[in-house]
Amino acid sequence: MKFSTRRAIFLLSVGVIFSDLVLLAAWWVFAPYRHLDLLIMHGTVVDGSGAEPRVCNIGVRDGRIVELSPWRFYFSQARTTIDARGKIVAPGFIDVHTHVEPNLPAAGAFQPANFLRQGVTTIITGNCGRSRTDIAAVFNALEKHKSYINVATLIGHNSVRQEVMDTASRRPTTGELNRMKQLVERAMSGGALGLSTGLVYAPGRFAEQAEVVALSEVAARNSGLYVSHIRDEGRGGMEAISEALEVGRLSGAPIHISHFKSSGRSEWHSMSKRLELLDAARSAGQSVTIDVYPYNRSSTTTDVLLPGWAVKDGRAGLRQAGKNPQIRQQLHADILAGLREEGWNDLTHVRLAAGRPEWVGHTLADVPVASPDIGRQIENLIDISLLGGAQAIYADMDEDDVAQVIDYPYCVFGSDSAVRDPDILYKPHPRGCGTFPRIFNNYVRGERSLGLSQAVYKASGQAAEIFKLGDRGKLRPGAWADIVIFDLEIIRDGADYDQPFAPPHGIDYVIVNGVIAVDHGNLSGNRPAGMAVKRQ
Repeated sequence: MKFSTRRAIFLLSVGVIFSDLVLLAAWWVFAPYRHLDLLIMHGTVVDGSGAEPRVCNIGVRDGRIVELSPWRFYFSQARTTIDARGKIVAPGFIDVHTHVEPNLPAAGAFQPANFLRQGVTTIITGNCGRSRTDIAAVFNALEKHKSYINVATLIGHNSVRQEVMDTASRRPTTGELNRMKQLVERAMSGGALGLSTGLVYAPGRFAEQAEVVALSEVAARNSGLYVSHIRDEGRGGMEAISEALEVGRLSGAPIHISHFKSSGRSEWHSMSKRLELLDAARSAGQSVTIDVYPYNRSSTTTDVLLPGWAVKDGRAGLRQAGKNPQIRQQLHADILAGLREEGWNDLTHVRLAAGRPEWVGHTLADVPVASPDIGRQIENLIDISLLGGAQAIYADMDEDDVAQVIDYPYCVFGSDSAVRDPDILYKPHPRGCGTFPRIFNNYVRGERSLGLSQAVYKASGQAAEIFKLGDRGKLRPGAWADIVIFDLEIIRDGADYDQPFAPPHGIDYVIVNGVIAVDHGNLSGNRPAGMAVKRQ
């Protein structure tokens, strides 16, 4: 009897200790996650690393992800809970190629609705050689006035050159080159991701390779990239790609080529050869990546149709053509030769997106005077150029070439867009409202050339790796909570060339640094939580 009592007391003590240990273990497992700002439950998580989807829950606190788990949040309390059952939960998309400098407000928060509604949580601006030159000032203004989206930037070569040399088309002096280097150095110290060039645009088109190498060396010394809108995306594309690769080899900078394409009818189906150049450079040890938008039409100014001599030194040649019939005749002949080289018989493929109201939505075959004759169409272009030119949309690519680029392993996505304002009379390219939904609609669900995990990786994790964005682009503990929740069966772009502002479908939530920015496709009205993202 005495033995049994002792045994019972012992077993009771063991039971109490065991219960305490169980409670302690439960506390250790669940206590860190009891109080959350946001809890996303039951979603199919595609984490941006390329890993296969898995169903689990995500807890967010203080703007960061605290944990991903299928079971650790069942005793948690959150200010906001989202049931993502049946939906894809992915890192917020990263648009690596934008042009938002004109849209950054002098006062008030920056709210680029067309990017947010696409699921984009981070944009990279300063592309194609155009940027603000005082990057620190840009970031300070964003931090002061706030932003609904994360913003990173490159330093633009054209802007730097213009600040130092104005519109001069000559080689810089030693002093001018040193001043440009100082501006790039200042920008890199201020957090720029690297140097961008727009070598098809004035004044960058007048820079020799040595100048670009010298400035890229400054970026490389500061762990930055060389990001290039190359000199020619048409017949001279192979040489232009080779030049970009050579700039990278000589400067030591990783190379990223913007909106990679084979432009012009004569160059359609040449994409394999262009990609082979990249593969050869990678095999030789270079870091080479590209971006693309999922459309077979491009958009830029009508100036790209003009010969270099017409736009040099502040468009001096063009002004002379407006006064001198012989110079105008030479301009006409040079434009015609360029069109013939690219494989065009007329200008019906050039549709004006902005400019005078009577131009918008019409091709260069229609305005100012409708004509089936290519000679009259070229005169239309000259007349429009003399009035300042216009933004245009070019039906200049082949769909198979675009699909090949999208599938390339070292390619990520960029809209090549600014903020879209439907209150302005213009018809811009629909990529500004549809790029990322279009990827999932056309290439994941439609043609199935991309797997879901692969597409998400390109749109988030891979982009963050290329541009060194730190704790962004992947859903993992400690990362910033940039998240998009969408329905894979519904997601699609709504915008087209006639209705370029139409919003996408199937994107339920967009979360920026833990704050819901888009709720069921609409701007939430919550506080702006975006950040200035500097080079990591």
